[in-house]
Amino acid sequence: MTVGLNAAQSRAKSQQDMIVYDECTAIMKAIITASGQGHYEAIVNDNTTMTASTPIGSKIGTVNNPVINPGDVLILNNSTITLGASGTNLNAIIADINDAAVPGVTARKDNNYIVLDFEVSAATAWQYEINQGSTASLLLGLTEGMYTVSNPPSVSYFNSWQGVSTSRAHETQMAQVEKYFTNLGYKVTRTTNTLTQTTFVWNIFW
Repeated sequence: MTVGLNAAQSRAKSQQDMIVYDECTAIMKAIITASGQGHYEAIVNDNTTMTASTPIGSKIGTVNNPVINPGDVLILNNSTITLGASGTNLNAIIADINDAAVPGVTARKDNNYIVLDFEVSAATAWQYEINQGSTASLLLGLTEGMYTVSNPPSVSYFNSWQGVSTSRAHETQMAQVEKYFTNLGYKVTRTTNTLTQTTFVWNIFW
């Protein structure tokens, strides 16, 4: 007879419990914010495991310690960034990209390679683009083109909710969230996120 959980089962349970905890915490923050503004309802439609609608895609350059020429440009999501204003090394390149404040785009480095993080907008297709005409792309080791970000876990939760797929773990976690807020006296519903059509929105009423 087996008593208790083995290590793998304990890790899985811990991860599942943390997802529910984080989801409830995010919803409660939304409730507190909305209540403080005099509202009687709150929604959570992004930035949680179950509702994420703006996933992040990362593109890593293939040139170590890249150097660009002053005036080179990098065109990201149709926004042109002129590089070299503060220098031509990797740190300066990153500063120029971040200073340009292109919506949803952040530059950083990893082991002296450039990394571009794209927070894609809520849409039926999550995509970002390194546009042609980027004179700095070759020097940074970035391939121009359109890229599609993989579905976030929220799509799997949506599919379980809709009955498109079966996941007892996801169904149980969503039920735990609903039960938690129902027990506190709230009315909880889920609706399809109209911007994505593949994720859902938590709606909380009081």
